[in-house]
Formats: sequence, C-alpha cells, structure tokens
Amino acid sequence: MENGEKDFVRKKPLYEEAVRRHVCEHCVDFGADGVCHTKDPEGCGIFRFLPELVEIAHRIHNYQVEPYVEAVRLTLCVKCKNSGFSGDKCRLRENVDCGLNRYLPLVLEAIEEVDAACPS
Repeated sequence: MENGEKDFVRKKPLYEEAVRRHVCEHCVDFGADGVCHTKDPEGCGIFRFLPELVEIAHRIHNYQVEPYVEAVRLTLCVKCKNSGFSGDKCRLRENVDCGLNRYLPLVLEAIEEVDAACPS
C-alpha cells in the first residue's frame, strides 16, 4: 500500500463525516428520514469514488473548479456504469441527478477541511 493509500485509509472516517456535513445536508437526494435516495442505481457516486476524489483533490491545486471537473470526467465518469465508455454522455448528469457532478465543489471543501485539520 502506497503512502497516499495509507493516508486515505487512516483519514477515511474523517473524509466521510466531512462529506456528510458539507454535502449530504444540502443534497436534494438526502431524505428527511436521514437516508440517501439517489437516483443512481449504483448508490452515491461521491462515497463510491471518495478515494479517487481525494487523490484528484491532492493532485490538482487550482482555484477554479474546471480542472477538477475535467479530472473527474476523465478518471471517474469513464468507470461509472451510468455514462458511456467515453464518459461524455451520462443520463444522470444530463438530468442533473449526478450528485458527484452537482456537489463537486462541496466535496472539495470537505476534503480540504480534513486535510487542513489532519495534515499527512
């Protein structure tokens, strides 16, 4: 296991809690019953791809969101069963139902918060 992976495993509960605070409480798919009701048949893309999102956040250092969006499309959307092989077409993203696409800036804030509180 590489250092980045070990660091993620150690901080995973902190990242998950930060995402719940920064994202879930604002998410339109998060029900009053405290359960995620995402339309994504694979479950919440944010939690499914959290290790990769942390890696992207650590690799890209930019004040603009576009480089992060591009990295997500090139590395994560192509893995997602909801989009085509190229990652260009996605029925969830086109219908604004992809939480990963919708809340990426909040996810980045959550990751940044954890990293600032618990440096490697």
